[in-house]
Parts: sequence; structure tokens; C-alpha cells
Amino acid sequence: MHFLSKFLIIYLLFNKEIKAMIKNQPKCGNPAVTHRQPRDILETKIGALEPKRMTTARATGRIFNGKPSKRGSWPWQASLQLLHPKLGFIGHWCGGVLVDPSWVLTAAHCIHNDVFNLPIGALWTTVLGEWELDSGNRGSVRIPVERVVIHEKFDNYNHDIALMKLSRPAPLSKIIRTICLPEPETEKKLVDTNCFTSGWGRSGPSPSLSAALLEASIPLLTLEDCKKAYGNSVPLRNGHLCAGHLDGSSGSCVGDSGGPLQCKRSDGVWQLAGITSFGSGCARPGFPDVYTKVQHYTEWIKNTISNYADT
Repeated sequence: MHFLSKFLIIYLLFNKEIKAMIKNQPKCGNPAVTHRQPRDILETKIGALEPKRMTTARATGRIFNGKPSKRGSWPWQASLQLLHPKLGFIGHWCGGVLVDPSWVLTAAHCIHNDVFNLPIGALWTTVLGEWELDSGNRGSVRIPVERVVIHEKFDNYNHDIALMKLSRPAPLSKIIRTICLPEPETEKKLVDTNCFTSGWGRSGPSPSLSAALLEASIPLLTLEDCKKAYGNSVPLRNGHLCAGHLDGSSGSCVGDSGGPLQCKRSDGVWQLAGITSFGSGCARPGFPDVYTKVQHYTEWIKNTISNYADT
């Protein structure tokens, strides 16, 4: 057979396999499982090394009055683990969310805070597909971070968003998937949408963490609800998202910033609504939590990923 004919056959077969692989890749916002198991969790306290700023407690993914999630419920959830240049390996420091096979979204204050300023990729590792931290769950992966990009206008509680580029693309699977980003500044309202916050939390004053990835159902509120609660103590703007139970029944707590607030759309797809940013404490009555509004930063996220695609 002529060499060119052999080459053409090989090319066509290879191209067919590639198309099949792409077709079979899981789409964003579709977890492999749909049920969650209702189990109570223990009350926990903040560890000494948690990132804190000003007098407002940092609202995080240590879910107050939540429950352990079912394995694979939140396949885009990431654990950002830190190797501190002076303190050594700290382990889990913040939550994150996989928005692209090569990129994890998190809160900027996880990287730049009162404790340190470490926008150095070599100091961070992303753990994906994990349910019990450091248990080596089957299918979980540890991927070093190659680059850290903090929003150029980040200033304390404003523009609290950052991206981490992975050293290699995450292997998408049943337990590792990307979440869908919202369209930039659409008129679609998310109030009264089915939303959940998720994250790992500390089980006491020691550095030990909750055994399982926790979750809590969180209602979305208007920004005016948070403005009434916080007054002039924190300047709330369009880049903020207000969510939480005003009666303090459940919500985020201090211990695990940067995790996702995910909402289920009418088509059954999960969409990233917010990134855990700050609040007044652990589900304190009358004080909902404040998240970074991802919809406000969709263009920044897409542009950043595009700008660093070949670097």
C-alpha cells in the first residue's frame, strides 16, 4: 500500500478516536451523582493559621449546620494546599473550584492576606477528586500550580478573586469535572434558586480537618439584605453576592475560604454563582454571608485563561 494511503488511514482513525474522546468528555456542571446523604456534623472551631482581615470574620467553606456530601456530588471542588516558605507544608489552606481543565478559581485573600502574600505557583498544590482530605481517594489527583493570577484591582474585600493555572490539565472523570460559568451580566435572576455551599472544615482548635466534604443549602438574597446587615462597615458593590439564612440556621463559617457557591439551573446544570469571601461569623443570625459574584467577573476569568493559554 502506498505510504500516503497508509498515512491517510492512520490519520482518519486517530481523528475519529480524538472526536470520540471529546464527545465523551463530561460537560461542565453535571455531577455523576444526584443524591446527598443527610447526616449532622459536629461543631468546629477555627485554627490559628486561618486567613483573617479587619474585624469582619472571613466566611468560608467550614459549613455550619451542614452535612457530609455524597461522594462525587461536587466534582469541581478543589483543595488548595500550601507549602509555606518558613512554616513548611501546611496542607489544606483554602477551597477552590475547577472552571477549566487547567484552571482553578479561588478567593484572592487566600493568597494575599494579613498572614502572608504568596502568589507563587511553586508553593501551591491543587487536590481534585477528593472527598476525605489526604485519604488518597481512588481517582483523586494532586496537581502542582504553575501560575497564580490575582485580580489586578483586588483590595481587601473588593475584587476578591484569583485564578491558579495547573501545571497540567486535570484528568476529567466521574469525580473530576468543571463547573459552568454564568453568562456575564445577564438579566437572569438567581434569587430563590437551589444553591449549595461546600468545603472542608476544622474539627477543633488543632489543624485537623473535617473528614468529609461538607455541604449546606443556602438561599440567595439581594445585595440590599447584606447592606442592611453590615451598614457602612464593609462597602458592598456589584461584585458582591449576598446569600445565607437570616435566622442563622446554617451557612458558611471561618476556616475554608475560596470554595464554591453553586446553583442548579432549570435545565439541571450546576452553575457557579459565588466564591466564598467574608461574613460576620459562623451563620450569625441577621448577618448573611458575602460571596464574590462570579457573574460580575466572567469576562475577567475568560480573558485571563485566554491570555495565559500558551505561557
